[in-house]
Amino acid sequence: MTTFKRLGEGDAGSASAISAVDLGAFTLTAVRNGSGNLELINWRTGPTITRQSDSGNQAGAISEIATTRVRNLTITAVRNGSGALELISWDDGGGQGRITRRADSDNQAGAANLIAVKPLPSATGVITALRNGSGDLMLITWAVDLNGKFTRISDSSAGEVSAVALSVIGNIAVTAVRNGSGNLELITWAIGSDGRGITRMADSGSQAGAISEVAVADTVTAVRNGSGNLELIAWNISADGKTIKRLGDIEAGAATWVALSRFSATRFVTAIRAGNGALKLIAYDVAASGAFTRTGDSGDQAGAVSEVSLVTPPSNTPTTAVRNGSGNLELISWSMRG
Repeated sequence: MTTFKRLGEGDAGSASAISAVDLGAFTLTAVRNGSGNLELINWRTGPTITRQSDSGNQAGAISEIATTRVRNLTITAVRNGSGALELISWDDGGGQGRITRRADSDNQAGAANLIAVKPLPSATGVITALRNGSGDLMLITWAVDLNGKFTRISDSSAGEVSAVALSVIGNIAVTAVRNGSGNLELITWAIGSDGRGITRMADSGSQAGAISEVAVADTVTAVRNGSGNLELIAWNISADGKTIKRLGDIEAGAATWVALSRFSATRFVTAIRAGNGALKLIAYDVAASGAFTRTGDSGDQAGAVSEVSLVTPPSNTPTTAVRNGSGNLELISWSMRG
C-alpha cells in the first residue's frame, strides 16, 4: 500500500495559470500573478518549503503558461498579452539564485492557446503543441542556443482540438487531445534530427471516448471522462510511432484539474481536484499488460484548490503547486512510501 504524508508548505500571493518544474532540491513555479503578469519563483522544497528568489517585473501580461527545461535553462511557453505564443528562456539560478531573462521568440509564432512544451529528443531545443488561431492542433519545433535564443525550425498540424497534452518518447512526439468530436485521440509524430521535420505517423482512432480534460506521461493518459470521473488509460506505442493500441484502464471518482507524472518504470501519480473540491494525490502501478492497480491516496490532508500542477523529483517526495481556496499560490511537499 502507498501512503502519502504532507511534509511542508509555502505560499505566495494571488496566482493563476500555474506551472512548475523540478530543480532537484528546488522547485520553480511560473504563474500569472495578481497583476496579470508572468512571474517565476524559486523554492527550496522538501520537509520545509522556503521561497528563494523571483523574476520580479521582467515579463509582461500572459494568460497561459507551460514550462520545461533545456540547456540548463527554464523555458516558459506562454500565451502573451497579444494572444500569441511566446517562448522565453530564463537562467533560473539552479533553483536558489537570481532568475534572469535571457531571450524570447519575439513574433515567430501566431495566435495560440492550450499550450504544451517539452524538450526535443536531441536536447538542443523544444517542441510546442498548441491550438492555433484556426482552432486546430499545431506542433512547432524550436532550436535553443546556449544563450537561450530561439529559432523556429519546423511545424505540422492536424484538425480541431479543445484540449492538448504532449509527451516525447525517443524520437516520437505523442499528442493527446480532445478532438473535434469531443473524444480522446492520440497522435504520434516522428521528429527529425534536431527537430527538423515533423511527420504524422498514426492516431488512436475510435479507441477512446468523450473527455473534457487530458494529461499524458509517456504512454499513459489521465483524463476527465464523459462521466466527469478520473480515468487512466495505458497505451502501447511502437518505437516507430506507427501503431497505437489501447491496453488497460482504471477509473476513480469525480475529478477536475487533472495532472499526471511518472515516478518510476511502473509508478504513476495523479494530482486532481476531487469531487469535494480538495486536492488529492493518487498512486497507481501499471503492469506491462496495461493493467492498473490503485495503491493509495493522500486522503483529506489538503484543502480546496482550483488549479493543480505536479512535479516529479528524483526521489519519492512529490511537490504540488496549486491555486488554493484563497486564490493564492500554495506549494505542498509530500513523502510517498510503498
